Amino acid sequence: MKKELLVIGAGNIGRGVIGGLFFESGYHLYIYDIMEERMKQLKEQGTYLIERVGANNKRRVLVDDFDVLDCSDTVDLIEHMKKVDLIACCVYEGAFQSICQNLKEAIEYRTEHEADPLNILLCVNALGAPDYFETELAKLLKNNPAASRYLKEKIGICQVMVGMAAMPSSEELIAEDAFAVTTKLDGHIGIDEEPFKGELPQVKQTGGVQKGKAQIYRKVYTGNMKHCMLAFLGKAKGYTYIRDTYDDGWIEDCAFGAFFEADAAIQAEYQFDETDHQEWIDFIVEAPKNRNLKDAFTRVAADPKTKLSRDNRFVGPALLCMKHRILPFYLAKGIAYGFLYRDEKDIASIEITDYVKEHGIEKAIEVYCGLTENEWALKQLIMAQYKEAEKIR
Repeated sequence: MKKELLVIGAGNIGRGVIGGLFFESGYHLYIYDIMEERMKQLKEQGTYLIERVGANNKRRVLVDDFDVLDCSDTVDLIEHMKKVDLIACCVYEGAFQSICQNLKEAIEYRTEHEADPLNILLCVNALGAPDYFETELAKLLKNNPAASRYLKEKIGICQVMVGMAAMPSSEELIAEDAFAVTTKLDGHIGIDEEPFKGELPQVKQTGGVQKGKAQIYRKVYTGNMKHCMLAFLGKAKGYTYIRDTYDDGWIEDCAFGAFFEADAAIQAEYQFDETDHQEWIDFIVEAPKNRNLKDAFTRVAADPKTKLSRDNRFVGPALLCMKHRILPFYLAKGIAYGFLYRDEKDIASIEITDYVKEHGIEKAIEVYCGLTENEWALKQLIMAQYKEAEKIR
C-alpha cells in the first residue's frame, strides 16, 4: 500500500517543500486549502512544477501523484483525517483553532474504530504551536475519556523545522505553470522525534531532531531573524533581493552580530549539547550564498508588525539576551531598521512608519514591541540605534 500524506495549506511550503520532498520519496499527496477556486484549478491541471534552485545548478520536479480534496467545506478534509496516518499542517496561526476542531471529529472516529496512530507535522514558525494543539485538543476531547487516551497514546504532535526556503516563482516560470513553486535545492527538514509515534518517515532531506520545541525558538530567533535583518538593512541601502546584500560587508557584519547575540542567549536558555550547537552555527555561517535565488525583501520582511512584536524574531531574542546579561546591540539595530522599513504594498509597514512619524519612535517601540517600563534599557538601546540609522540610511 502506497504511503500517504495529507497536506493542509497549499502555499509554497505546503506544495513546494513538504509536498515536494514527500512526493519524491514515493508518497501520494492529498492537498487541502481554503482557496477553493484555486484548488479547483489545480485539480483540473493535475500536475505542478517545482524548480529547486541551488548556488550552482537547478533541478525541476513535476509533481503528478496527488488528489485535491473538495475544499468547499471541511467534510472531505475530516474524512481524510480519519484515514491517513500522517498530516502536514503548513498554515498560519489563525487556522490552528479550526484545524483542531476538525481533528477532534477525526480523533473521535479513530478512537471508535481503534485506528493506527496519527502523526501531525506542524510545519510552521509559530512559536509554541505544539503546546497550542495539545492544549486545545485536550480541551475539545475532555468529555470523551477514550478519545482523550487516544490523544495521549496515539497522536504525535510534532514541531517541524523547515530549513528550506520557498518563494514566489518568476513571471517566466508562472507563465509556464501557474502553480509552479520555487525552492532552495539544498536544506533540511527536521521533525521532532520525541513525540512522533512509530518510525520517522524515510524522506529525502528529512530527519529527526531532539528538543523540537526548543529548536523552533532557535530557528526563528537566529536563522529567521538573520534572514529578515538582511531585508531590513538591505532595503535601507536601496537593494531589492537578499542576494544583493551578499557583497555588502556592513550588512553581513550586522546580521552575523545579531545572529551570535541571539545564539548565545538561546544556548544559555536551552543548553543544547555542544555538538548540536556547533552544527547549527556551521549550518548558518557556512551556508552557500545562492545568487540564483531572487528572494525579494517584500517576501522576507512582509508584515513587520508581526516580526517586530514582543515574542517574535527580534524582540524575543533581545529580551532573552537581557535575561542572560548579553548586550543585544545588533538585535536592537535590526529592530531599529524594522521601524524604518516601508513597502508601499505592505499595509503593516505603512502603519508602523506612519505611526513613528506621528507619535515618535519611543511610543512606537512601546506599542509594536510590547516593552514595559521595566524593560527601559532595551527600549533606550533601540532608540539610540534608530537615531543612528536615520543618519545613514
